[in-house]
Amino acid sequence: MNTTTPLQHPETPQRVLLVDALRGFALMGLFLVHSIELFELYWQNPVDSLVHDVIFFLFAGKAYGIFAMLFGVSFFIIMDKQAQKGVDFRLRFAWRLAILFAIGTLNSMVYSGEVLQVLAGYGFFLILAYRIPSKWLILLAIAFLLTPHLIYHYWAAMHNLPSANDKPYSWILYEQTAPVWINGTLPEVLAFNLTTGSLAKWFFFLDGSRGFQLFGLFLIGLVIGRMGLLVKPVAFTRLRKQLLVGAIFGAITFFALQKYLATPDIKALWPEGNMAKWYLNETVGGYFCLAFITILVLSFIAFYQKQIGQKILGVLAPVGRMSLTIYVSQSLCGVPFFYGYGLGMYDKLSQAQALMIGVVFFTLQVLFAHWWLKRFHYGPLEWCWRAATYLTVNVPFVKREGSIAK
Repeated sequence: MNTTTPLQHPETPQRVLLVDALRGFALMGLFLVHSIELFELYWQNPVDSLVHDVIFFLFAGKAYGIFAMLFGVSFFIIMDKQAQKGVDFRLRFAWRLAILFAIGTLNSMVYSGEVLQVLAGYGFFLILAYRIPSKWLILLAIAFLLTPHLIYHYWAAMHNLPSANDKPYSWILYEQTAPVWINGTLPEVLAFNLTTGSLAKWFFFLDGSRGFQLFGLFLIGLVIGRMGLLVKPVAFTRLRKQLLVGAIFGAITFFALQKYLATPDIKALWPEGNMAKWYLNETVGGYFCLAFITILVLSFIAFYQKQIGQKILGVLAPVGRMSLTIYVSQSLCGVPFFYGYGLGMYDKLSQAQALMIGVVFFTLQVLFAHWWLKRFHYGPLEWCWRAATYLTVNVPFVKREGSIAK
């Protein structure tokens, strides 16, 4: 590959609408979960409700997983477009990730649970994996998705190895968060989230199933990009049906196992304070999430192939096109609404009310995305990210009369 070819970028964005719509769907799921979580303050006084159970069953751990998988797809699309021009884009993509990490770090000061920082940090692994053949990527992805570290921790806890039954470090860190989020001033929250809050998030990924599975989802996304499954889904109809059947079987199996492990007789097999049960639950729950992610994605693709499906789901495409702006604005608006330094609504709303507020706000975001992209090629943060990536402000922004967005 000729690496001396001058770097180029398209004058207008070229999109895969199915990818954009699916990303918009993932953003919707993420925000609904954040809304009923009261941006994590729910866990200070959790209350059982049908609303919480339904939203968590549908989206918790799943919407984020779809978002992560699409990160791998987008990585391939970007790299492939540049490769077709004879450009080795790996160093430039590393710089692009560094910018995203900086944006995520700033966003994490407002909401420490945001995922941009983690996606960017893990994303450097994709650059290393770019040239690995797909068959090895699939095997590597499976190894990560099986979360072998949790299996080891379960074994270690069962055998009472030193420190094996200590509380995960993320638990200790999260015990410090609520007093600051509820009672702290804005400067205190920003400083706390930049340090302890962000550290708690990173250890949350490392202690549980998400950290390892994030690598696997990235690699699966890269393979899906290579296959062109989201570009030409009709060509993979048979494979999609086979995967859907397998995913449904897997989801039923792991969901039933989760319920079985929660029965009193089975819970009693692990003594109080033994972490093995938690590691087992985390492992099984992670497997269920993966199966359900597969069901959501394949069902979305299948429905999108129908004319009515494109009309309904296509509404989410503009949100997916400006996902960075949409995601960050959710933190900027949602956190002050719930936290103590703002309106302090964390203890004044039911789960149903919090969900309704989330639905209304996301609907406004959808309307805004449609309005904005009729007038501009990129969302505000997307334009800044692209300009910083190429180190130039010569990136189209305002659509001229008669211009056609690709």
